[in-house]
Amino acid sequence: MSGTTRTTRTVSGTRTTRTRRSAGAAGLLAAAAVLAATAAPAQAAPVPRGTVQVSVGVNGAAPDNQSQSKGISADGRYALFTSWATNLVEQPAKSARDAYVRDLRTGRTERVNLADDGSALNGFTDYAAINADGRYVAFESDAENVLPGMQVQGRTEVYVRDRRTGRTELVSGGLTSGDTDRFHASYAPSISADGRYVAFVSARTDLVPGLVPDRAPDRVPGVRPGAPSLARPYTWDYNIYVTDRWTGRTRLVSLGVDGKPGDSMSLNPTISADGRTVGFTSFASNLVPAGQSPAARAATAQAAAADVEPAPGTAPALPRSAREGLAGPNLALPTTGAYYTYDVDSGRISAASLDLDGKLGFASFDATISPDGRRAVYALPEPGGSTNGHRYHLVLYVRDLRKGTVTKVSGGLPGTTSVGTSDHGSITADNRWIYFSSAADNLVAGPQHPGWEVYRQDLRTGRTERVATAPDGSFGNGSSTDPFVDAAGDAVVFGSTSGNLVAGTAGPATADAQVFARTSGHHGGDDDQGQDQGQGQDDD
Repeated sequence: MSGTTRTTRTVSGTRTTRTRRSAGAAGLLAAAAVLAATAAPAQAAPVPRGTVQVSVGVNGAAPDNQSQSKGISADGRYALFTSWATNLVEQPAKSARDAYVRDLRTGRTERVNLADDGSALNGFTDYAAINADGRYVAFESDAENVLPGMQVQGRTEVYVRDRRTGRTELVSGGLTSGDTDRFHASYAPSISADGRYVAFVSARTDLVPGLVPDRAPDRVPGVRPGAPSLARPYTWDYNIYVTDRWTGRTRLVSLGVDGKPGDSMSLNPTISADGRTVGFTSFASNLVPAGQSPAARAATAQAAAADVEPAPGTAPALPRSAREGLAGPNLALPTTGAYYTYDVDSGRISAASLDLDGKLGFASFDATISPDGRRAVYALPEPGGSTNGHRYHLVLYVRDLRKGTVTKVSGGLPGTTSVGTSDHGSITADNRWIYFSSAADNLVAGPQHPGWEVYRQDLRTGRTERVATAPDGSFGNGSSTDPFVDAAGDAVVFGSTSGNLVAGTAGPATADAQVFARTSGHHGGDDDQGQDQGQGQDDD
């Protein structure tokens, strides 16, 4: 297959480039060491080669509802997903959406958003993240039975489940909270490779002493100043925090150059494997010096993104508690925002979502960073229509934060123009392979898939190929999205409505997406961290 057109430019003189030069090499080594510590022993049995369905009911039954991919452990053994299905484990579900981990080597599935006593939760879980060896799963929930002694009932908070010990702990603050507003939610966790650091979004006012966010709803692009729907209990004071689980310390990531919290909403954090870099999206105007702030271009950028074709499954801007309370016509929710990186050691924030000309663009909410924290992966709106009638589509970029180079990933084959959206990039630990979702019809030569497809591109050569194919290499008969790749590129999980991806199956496309894994058959982890089908725990 032919490679796509690749355009790379060096953007000099940016804060991002200067920030990472001094610590870049050390960060690479640290991240590599963390990931190496979780690598599979030589004796480990291999994960089956080929494509398998991850979201499977008890005794192989078909799931009774849809599922969505959320991650994969660095060793490629454990797949993380959320599901509305009620028949994936023996333990009865109490909520409508739960988080699960499936061992790709043994085929065992366990529910992981559990109370500290091991019981099922009575609330929703939309976001979840898994650490490198699969021992820890960070999740958010609005359940009221996660831990005894919770003072605020029904508020979404962030927790970490230790699959080895079977314990669940609260990460976003303490049980004896001074913040009594249940709408001050915490959500969207991301966890470091060793499970020590958890980054998340929160509107709580008591996480860092002395820091109280300023309310400035008029600075959110597309939101009318003083709109009734912005009155309490609904708040735009969402900031990014990172908690050290070993010390219990929480620090504010979205801290402005004026020493104040971000003056508008920040969301979508991703933390690097070593916990030293956090990427996040923000509408705040005080995170970088005035000359670098996108505030002056906010209205124009937001207008350009108003009719952009989004990728299926794009993360919502607000937590469930806020979304369900909003009166739809009263609030224009943002669809894109500037993407930044935060250096934990120096405390510096740098603009990351630059285009080929070095200008800060508003990226989709699926932006992320590489495991070593060196590269930002983001999709920017581009005019020219789309395959589904929108005026704008998203094009995927990768920026080397140390060198300042920007590479356009989904530009299409030579001589063609891409019009289908590409987004949700996931990059391997060596920064060579990037997996992503796309509706473009010009990324590979030959006949084209009519819907959404998962692709991977070799960032060294530009070669692009399909991933979510049938065993004989033909198209999946549905749409595939939301890939997450392991550290080495040996396994990738994704969602799909296709019914012909697994060997021996030839079913039609389904209405409900399910989660699949495609593996090369290399070794997974050795220690079984979890429990079988929600029953007894392993003794290790």
